[in-house]
Amino acid sequence: MTGPKLGTLAVHAGEGETLAVPSTTTPVYQATTYRFDTAADAAAYLEAPEGRWLYSRLENPTVIAAERKIAALEGAEGAACFASGMAAMTAALQASLRAGDALLLCDTLYGQTTRLARDVLERFGVEIRPVPFEGLAAAVAAAPTNARALVFETPTNPTLRVADIPAVAAACRARSIRSVLDATFASPINLRALPMGVDLVVHSTTKFLNGHSDHLGGAVAGARSLLDGVLAMRRTTGGNMDAAAAYDLLRGMKTLEVRVLRQNDTALRVAQALEGHPRVEQVMYPFLASHADHALARRLLRGGGGVLSFTVRGGYEAVARVHDALGLVARASSLGGVESLASIPVISSHRNATDAELRAQGIGRGTLRVSVGLEDPEDLVEDLLQALERA
Repeated sequence: MTGPKLGTLAVHAGEGETLAVPSTTTPVYQATTYRFDTAADAAAYLEAPEGRWLYSRLENPTVIAAERKIAALEGAEGAACFASGMAAMTAALQASLRAGDALLLCDTLYGQTTRLARDVLERFGVEIRPVPFEGLAAAVAAAPTNARALVFETPTNPTLRVADIPAVAAACRARSIRSVLDATFASPINLRALPMGVDLVVHSTTKFLNGHSDHLGGAVAGARSLLDGVLAMRRTTGGNMDAAAAYDLLRGMKTLEVRVLRQNDTALRVAQALEGHPRVEQVMYPFLASHADHALARRLLRGGGGVLSFTVRGGYEAVARVHDALGLVARASSLGGVESLASIPVISSHRNATDAELRAQGIGRGTLRVSVGLEDPEDLVEDLLQALERA
């Protein structure tokens, strides 16, 4: 069975009859299974599934439309969508590693990615090798002979560090190490890492790609030769995206560039307003001149992104008071939505990190992460400043 074109709704009008209705949006194909007209058609699926659908754990037309959009945004040969960002990262690493291999784990990562490596992959015989963010390319060059993959982020969560992606990718290629980059904070609007040499790019589509805090999903993009292994893992383990979630993702991506460019501008204005405040010890935002990777960020990124972090003098007790005094900015985890959100990393994304791990990543117990939305920039500045004053 060859399915209708994406964007065309197939309606069964009667026994054996199908009507094709043109649609301005990709419809939600909610079906779990699809019809074959003959045994020959069913056998043809086994030989060439492209353009044919059997079962929605294997492929779904709405999900395929979202994958094509992400691939186009990333300049990739293909993309695979998942039920969450962690499902996407899991499949990317499962497809890259086997027992006895070493995974190079950057020491500045989203906490759940670190837990995936240490609590899951290590149990199945993968050797976990922490590598420092500082001098990452050199660490890759000096990796053991069994190193098969590197996972890293840019910008990092929550310190917004920026890796020298071309140098890291080149070091990985020289050693036949697969580079896996979590580019969630950047989005494809601010960063296209595949042309810089990265092998696989991972996104939590929950964040900027969808952008409305009403969707859970993930994606992996890259060359078809690498993506085939990722898709095989998804088919077997069942972490695929639901059709309705794919529709939400497609709808969100229609405004992706408009949203991200506005968030770039707002985040920079907020960061500038906070910098130098007597109760703020440090502001972390890559397009601030004071940021450790400012020059590199200006060279590699289109914009600094919609997330910034700052450390309040006085530690956790002080930042908790600032957090609780916020009015316009919502106290919630996640990021990338149209509403501004604030969270304290040591009780959210990095709640299980040790003091040594926090120091290595530059995260203080008084650090607050802010994801700026589409509110008026001056209103956001006013809310953050009043919270600092009241606290």
